[in-house]
Amino acid sequence: MLGRGPVGTPLALALVAAAAGCVRYVPRPIAPERTAAALEARRLSDPGLLAFLRAQDSVAAPPTSWTLPSLTAAALYFNPDLAVARADFATARAAVGAAGAWPNPALDVDVAAITSGSTRSPSVLSAMLGIPFLTAGRRGIKVAAAQARARARLLGIASAAWTVRSAVRDAALAWWSAGRAAALARRATDGESALVTMLQRRLAAGESSALDLGREEIALDRARASLRRDRTRRAAARVRLAAAVGVPVEALDSVRLDLDAFAGALPAPPSDVDARASAVLARSDIRAALAAYAAAEAALRLEVARQFPNLTLSPGVHWEPELRGLTITPSVVLPLFNRNRGPIAVATAERDAAAARFVRLQAGALASVDQALAEYGASLGALASADSAAVAQRALAARTEAMFRAGEVDRVALVSAQVAAVATGQEQLAARTQAWTALGALESATQRPLVGGGWVPAPTALDTLPEAGTR
Repeated sequence: MLGRGPVGTPLALALVAAAAGCVRYVPRPIAPERTAAALEARRLSDPGLLAFLRAQDSVAAPPTSWTLPSLTAAALYFNPDLAVARADFATARAAVGAAGAWPNPALDVDVAAITSGSTRSPSVLSAMLGIPFLTAGRRGIKVAAAQARARARLLGIASAAWTVRSAVRDAALAWWSAGRAAALARRATDGESALVTMLQRRLAAGESSALDLGREEIALDRARASLRRDRTRRAAARVRLAAAVGVPVEALDSVRLDLDAFAGALPAPPSDVDARASAVLARSDIRAALAAYAAAEAALRLEVARQFPNLTLSPGVHWEPELRGLTITPSVVLPLFNRNRGPIAVATAERDAAAARFVRLQAGALASVDQALAEYGASLGALASADSAAVAQRALAARTEAMFRAGEVDRVALVSAQVAAVATGQEQLAARTQAWTALGALESATQRPLVGGGWVPAPTALDTLPEAGTR
């Protein structure tokens, strides 16, 4: 027992002060029922979302209709993938502070009472303070490694944001395309139904053949099947869009979606040089892999530094009844059995692996951008051909209608021309959808917005995005 001796009181005060400065544990349990209810209650009228939208220059709040930019902004607010990426970055950022912490000194106190027979001598007390000194700059190296890992996690938020943006864009395109396709399929079904009715009457009057009627009945069945398929695709795309935004599908029921930007002009493809440079140098996953390599490099430096032992200086005091003393005791770990060569070899291999992963990622980026450029260029050519065919077929349908009014052709010819115009419209829509899909792949390969509609903030600001509550 230390009592109130020359060391006991200061030691007790030091222990009390250390306990007072400790961080208290605060429990924060997850209530699954509450988080599920919060997820189900998410709506695009959420006040936090509207405040987030008002802070953006390119998005109105509240939107009168939800476009691709506003849906993308909502996804950046709601989507859980971004919440996970931000949590990972917060962990890495906290690790930077932990890496820079100085090691605490150690206090060793020894109290002894010496007895000889029935005689008990006064207590002998000694105290020694062990102060560690990190050598070879290893504290700075640890901080550098933690900073590199935090940088990689920050860029991971940007990668997650691009993934979210791409998911919203693809789902929105699927919803818009399926809606247009269903409208065209409805027109084709109506036209084929009218043709079947007219040919049935002609067959009954002996003015048509069963072959012509059978051909149109098959076309009608195909049109009806296409209509059912497109309606199913539209419903599925609506669910997919809600999931990409991070809200329940019911949240889309009370808002107006305006995605007619997909009907607009598509941009010319970027130059090969610019696209390839963006893919291999500017993409967030490329930069994150480079930061991961820097962390592996710092880890190797740390293992090399650990060849040199840390130094501990232990100043101490010694009290005896007739004797007072002050000592300073240095201590080091002697590298007699190993010089940390095993961990150095491991860290070297891990650095080489990080370099190989970086090169693999760059090679994949080059391949993806080359493929995306080729597919986008080809899809633009196919769209131009489909547009020309659709214009020509609509012109033919207009001439046929003029001839019908002049009594030069019958109604079967008119409806047949109109059905043919719908068919070329369906081919035009398919070509447009494919072109937008290829453009999306090119944007994802370069991580560059190539046309207005959807955005991603800079990586340095991504960790400050508000997070929708789920607790």
